[in-house]
Amino acid sequence: MRVLVTGGAGLVGAPISRRFVQLGWDVRVIGIDPDYDLAGVRYAQCDIRDFAALKAQVQGCDAIVHLAAIPSTRTHPNAELFDINVAGTFNVFEAAEQAGVKRIAQASSINAIGGFWGCDDRRYETFPLDEAHPLHTTDAYSYSKQMVEEIAAYYQRRAGITSVSFRLPAVWNDATIARDKLHENAAQQRKQLNDFARLPESQQQLQLADARERADALRAKKPMELASLRAGIFEREAPKDDWLFDSMFYGRFNFWTFIHTDDSTAAFELALTADIKGAHPLFANSDRNWLGVPTETLLRLFYPEVPRRTRKIVGDESPVSIERARELLGFAPRVRALSDVGVAQD
Repeated sequence: MRVLVTGGAGLVGAPISRRFVQLGWDVRVIGIDPDYDLAGVRYAQCDIRDFAALKAQVQGCDAIVHLAAIPSTRTHPNAELFDINVAGTFNVFEAAEQAGVKRIAQASSINAIGGFWGCDDRRYETFPLDEAHPLHTTDAYSYSKQMVEEIAAYYQRRAGITSVSFRLPAVWNDATIARDKLHENAAQQRKQLNDFARLPESQQQLQLADARERADALRAKKPMELASLRAGIFEREAPKDDWLFDSMFYGRFNFWTFIHTDDSTAAFELALTADIKGAHPLFANSDRNWLGVPTETLLRLFYPEVPRRTRKIVGDESPVSIERARELLGFAPRVRALSDVGVAQD
């Protein structure tokens, strides 16, 4: 198989490119860096907004993995971010149509549903989250990922291109887990939760309400967007060493989930080889929460306004369902929880 990988040199793309080489596929990688060296890969510097150059790279390919994008609101103005992520994705699908490519797997984001980067207190309807849940985006990055899913659906209707748009959460490899001391962080947060659970119920509710009010007030100022970061809003106003605020502002919008690069690589391989038709947005993530605590405890504390369940959540099962990816692709994460990854030794 001849495959083009856009953004194939990054955290997600590099192991995918290596895997495709191992399979004996003809792998082309494009990116904006002038140089990239991976054995068995043909690399070309190419901006996905340059349609003529992109079209030349797509010619002769059987499939595309599209990963090139700006991954957050922190580094680019909103208009530029949207242009790269959305116009660039349109170019990829348009070039695919013109070249007769009928299979694309692309990186969407768990944020296509709205939440982490947004400027309001995103309200959800039910857990576990699945692909049927309504979208509600209020930031340029999340909205761009909502739009790339729409582009995929458009080209399925227009040109019969089969695609999978993976709603990836935080992507970690062994080095990330060791470097960021995630095992230690998980242990610390479990202790904080246990200590919090010993407080009287009335005190818990007061602290939760206060943390949520402060988190919502800061989120309304769009503190994680480039303009606000340059103005120092987050640095000036975010409290330091406040685990409950951090859980309200960050943790609950990550849904305590992640995907290991071994599993994102496997997911993209399945998306190119599975016998499927159509355009499919799919959650792909660990199937247990990374804290290793009962998920219903987390939802009771941080989402008390969402009592509805589409099915029972058992133990530390992830609040983001991957059942659709299991059914459609046979996706089964190898790294189901943080405990499945050993701590790297120096």
